[in-house]
Amino acid sequence: MYVSIAAQHLWECSGENLLMDSAVTTGASGFDPDYATPTGTFAISRMTRDTELVGHDRHGSWDDHVAYWMPFDDGDVGFHDASWQTFPFGTDGYLQNGSHGCVHMPTDAIAHLYKDVEVGTRVTVR
Repeated sequence: MYVSIAAQHLWECSGENLLMDSAVTTGASGFDPDYATPTGTFAISRMTRDTELVGHDRHGSWDDHVAYWMPFDDGDVGFHDASWQTFPFGTDGYLQNGSHGCVHMPTDAIAHLYKDVEVGTRVTVR
């Protein structure tokens, strides 16, 4: 999988074949540089359905239910749905209102991705 922060887009490929692509929302780097989605090459570390993402930082706390959770950066950052997101995926709204570093996806897109990938699948973020 390849995620472009600049394009706010994800491409899932098998070799040179495109399997699916989707607009995404990455980290709110314009709001807080600590929220930037990490760049590099990673691997999906686990896959979980119907879970709570709980955390806190200097801006406050969160406890968000997600239908799909696929972490790739030491388990702290990953792909998930974001039913609470109010601006369109794939837009520059991520700069001020994006994630805490995760990659938000529309529910139908992440449901498709969840069926296609497995633990260990390579993820490249640029």
